[in-house]
Amino acid sequence: MNTNQFQIHLDKKNLTLTAEQLVFYKQSKVLEATDKNANYYYLIFYKNDFINGAKRKQIKINSHIHHAFTKGIHFKGSHPITSLLLQNQKSFQLISFNQLYKNIQKSYPKLETALVISYFDSFTKTGSVEKLFKRTYYEYRRNGQNLNAYQLLKTYNNVGRESKFAHDMMHDMQLSQYGTLYQNMKDVYKKDPINFESASFDDLFKKKESTELLLQLYKEQNRPLDELAVRTTMLRYNFSKSNFEAILTMLTDLSEKAKILYLQELKQTPAVKEELMNVIMASDNANDVSDFLMSTKLMPPDNQIENIIQNFEQADATVLSTYFKKSNKRLLKLSKDDAHKMEKLIKPFVSAFLEDYRLSDILDWLEPFREAGHQLPIERKLLKMKKLTEDPDQQFALGELYIQFRQLEKSIDCFKWEMELHPEDLKPVTYLSKIYQELGDKEEAAAYQQLLIQMNR
Repeated sequence: MNTNQFQIHLDKKNLTLTAEQLVFYKQSKVLEATDKNANYYYLIFYKNDFINGAKRKQIKINSHIHHAFTKGIHFKGSHPITSLLLQNQKSFQLISFNQLYKNIQKSYPKLETALVISYFDSFTKTGSVEKLFKRTYYEYRRNGQNLNAYQLLKTYNNVGRESKFAHDMMHDMQLSQYGTLYQNMKDVYKKDPINFESASFDDLFKKKESTELLLQLYKEQNRPLDELAVRTTMLRYNFSKSNFEAILTMLTDLSEKAKILYLQELKQTPAVKEELMNVIMASDNANDVSDFLMSTKLMPPDNQIENIIQNFEQADATVLSTYFKKSNKRLLKLSKDDAHKMEKLIKPFVSAFLEDYRLSDILDWLEPFREAGHQLPIERKLLKMKKLTEDPDQQFALGELYIQFRQLEKSIDCFKWEMELHPEDLKPVTYLSKIYQELGDKEEAAAYQQLLIQMNR
């Protein structure tokens, strides 16, 4: 199962879904996913908690999910932040909305219950959310909880609804006095964190003080994904060293692969590129290092060249071979006109190319190096190989050259041909025994070793 795939339990069945995109919007998260038949599902979270989801073809205009997708912070289904959200959940059980209401009442206060239920207005009967808010409002008023009643009305307005009822009640003489509490964001932060978060999210990046308080709120409520989502978006709009350092601290526990994926998704400023280079070069995956170095214009520091050469040598031939068309100019830049380093950088690529390309094509690939004034030893070897391939009496020499380029299977053919031409010669038999041993074919290696013993008698 891929990192952006997960299972849900619906109608007594387990279904595998693929995450398509994740949206952060105020206290909620909305995960859009599809099944194998291209059906769409919407899973909704409140803060850190998965609440419920539903299978739907369409989303209602001006519903919570509609507002989330038009005003929220988006991440692809394959993004590491989406993967982290999926990893943090034990299971996804989709239940009926009647059962959902009962569960939420047991888990959250009245105000939050009304807020969470409002997230599902794409799936519930029209007007049911407003009825719940009104019923909760009157309960607060009957109990003399006027501040709670005012906060509820503010919350109702902040979920994207224009209501004459809410407007009239907020201007009621007994409630209007609480309006002064919402004139200073620091006061709102302390006394009404729900409405503070809604207002701050609406003004994200417009007011520095409220954004900093919002990040502080996430820390207090132990919501690292929300903090990371906001910080990531901040970085897209305006790079800040302090913000980037805070993000790197939050990425500490991620795997190397997840860090690389995360950094690659960021706007590629010099600081981001440098960090990406450091993370990739510190990884143990030679293929990832090679892919990165071949697909970026970023130049590594001089002290990394030997490490780069080692990674190229350890990378799979199939990985290096995919860069046949553009690797020559990139390697020329990486070598910085140093012929010794150039030779070492080139060799793993030439070895990989020999699997799929003709010698004449590889010699053409070396043209940029010749134009830069370099007649490299590796080119002389390739020219020699091209000449030897046309001479059946020089297969032993050709086989030795193939070994230098790690083309063991091709060298086997050469040495077997040499054995037929010179059946008394021990050298091709010795080579064959060693090659098969290196390839892990112990049976063939033993057979040629036994042949050597017989030839030496």
